[in-house]
Amino acid sequence: MIQAFLLDMNRKDLYKLAFMLQSSGQVNVIGMSAQPQEAVDRILQLQPEVLFMDLQGPGLQGVLVAELVKQKIPHIQIIVVTESKQHALWAFDHAVADYVLKPLEEVRLSQSLERLRMGS
Repeated sequence: MIQAFLLDMNRKDLYKLAFMLQSSGQVNVIGMSAQPQEAVDRILQLQPEVLFMDLQGPGLQGVLVAELVKQKIPHIQIIVVTESKQHALWAFDHAVADYVLKPLEEVRLSQSLERLRMGS
């Protein structure tokens, strides 16, 4: 079972993603947050295998969180789940595991989980 942490400033999207991942039977959501600042500490404490996160937010908070987490936990996989394509180039340059556009669809999320499984 994949151990995951979720970060999304939109609580509705956060809970929807948590529900979809738990329902997949492949992911154990060990933590989630709508606050980027608190998320970093929790992620470092919990050491998840995967971070599902939205890069949207005030300024570059999402990008900074992703870079800091990757620096501290180099083996963590990051899957960006966002409404915008604006960070796609950054994601490609930083070798994120996947880039999923909202609204979330089960088929697309399943493809992401398959990528994680194949990459492990």
